[in-house]
Amino acid sequence: MALVVHRGPERFRTRVDWLDSWHSFSFGPHRDPTNTHHGLLVVHNDDRIAPGAGFPTHGHRDMEIVTWVLDGTLEHRDSAGNHGIIEPGLAQRMSAGRGIRHSEANASRTSPLHLVQMWVVPDTPGVDPGYEQRLVGDALGGRHPGSTARHPASGSAGS
Repeated sequence: MALVVHRGPERFRTRVDWLDSWHSFSFGPHRDPTNTHHGLLVVHNDDRIAPGAGFPTHGHRDMEIVTWVLDGTLEHRDSAGNHGIIEPGLAQRMSAGRGIRHSEANASRTSPLHLVQMWVVPDTPGVDPGYEQRLVGDALGGRHPGSTARHPASGSAGS
């Protein structure tokens, strides 16, 4: 199967008053049976969330969800009692496992939030839910927050 590159403007887009989201694969109301995943990666969304807005409490099951904040501050709360504030330089991993409910919101009332979120099908279904935050630099071989990196979806520079 040939790899097809979908540049930013060619991807699916969801725009509502508080969210501007670009989807690399079928997501929400956007359906294309030829573009549903890449291997185990089933979601790759580039989201911009308005100040004070976000996703209300909702559930997931059997999914590894990685959120990488590019600009702004994300607040996470979940049914396992985890609470996190994620800023640029940090990434969050949530294992939905056998089921978890969580909310994600822009923690700022004045500044927009920009993040990339990826969902990966786990190797083993039905595990205990889990949560962690890590410095992105640790995963990138020692790069530290504040260093210039290329945004994976748009190619633009970011921190």
